Amino acid sequence: MSTHSLPVLPLVDDVVLPGMVVPLELDSERQAAVDAARTGDSDNSRVLLVPRPDGRYGGVGVVAEIVQIGRLPGGAPAAVVRALRRGRIGAGVTGPGAALWVEVSTLEDAPVDDRTRDLAAEYKTLLLSLLQHREAWQVIDAVHRMTDPAELTDSAGYASWLDREQKTQLLESFDVAERLELLLEWTRARLAEEEVSSKIGDEVREQLDKTQREYLLRQQLAAIRKELGEGEPDGSDDYRARVEAADLPDKVREAALQEVGKLE
Repeated sequence: MSTHSLPVLPLVDDVVLPGMVVPLELDSERQAAVDAARTGDSDNSRVLLVPRPDGRYGGVGVVAEIVQIGRLPGGAPAAVVRALRRGRIGAGVTGPGAALWVEVSTLEDAPVDDRTRDLAAEYKTLLLSLLQHREAWQVIDAVHRMTDPAELTDSAGYASWLDREQKTQLLESFDVAERLELLLEWTRARLAEEEVSSKIGDEVREQLDKTQREYLLRQQLAAIRKELGEGEPDGSDDYRARVEAADLPDKVREAALQEVGKLE
């Protein structure tokens, strides 16, 4: 374990996990943290990124180095930061500038054991299945190249299907196996949800295609009969009565009556 004094850069809507490289728009408070890191005693222009969603700082942040200072396409000032490792927040300390400075204790991940490797392999398989459903081929290539379980868990910071609370749970867990168990639970649920949605979508498209084919065939049949000078087949006048007398579900009855109308 090592201890550092770092300026705090608050995150209101985002959660950043180790390994992520992200641009952050700089308001006055964030700008103060960046300025303090670049002019103070902070190691290599480093800041502590800490979630503050409801006006309260969390107990765990991530130590990040400032990679670049610039502006966003709209002209707002921004900094690109690279998240390095988790840090547990301690007491406030004095530091230069207007930023809030705190004492940060960082811990290295525990050595990977067989159980952690097994959990990582299972999660990787589920994650690749989910990404294939989404046809995220570039992300699939990146996941294939990951061999470190800790890196694999923290890459979930980019996942759009995880909410802020879930990502905060990952940030606050210093145990790789615990993070993998959380991700396995969440990814199984998400994959099942997407498979059901995909199945429903396929069934709806199939029904729409069938209805469209039937409509086109009826239009072609009507045109052929018109060309041959033939009328509707005998018995067509009582189709409506048959449908109305039949014991049919409301939606089926409505669809059948629409078809009768076309036939009439």
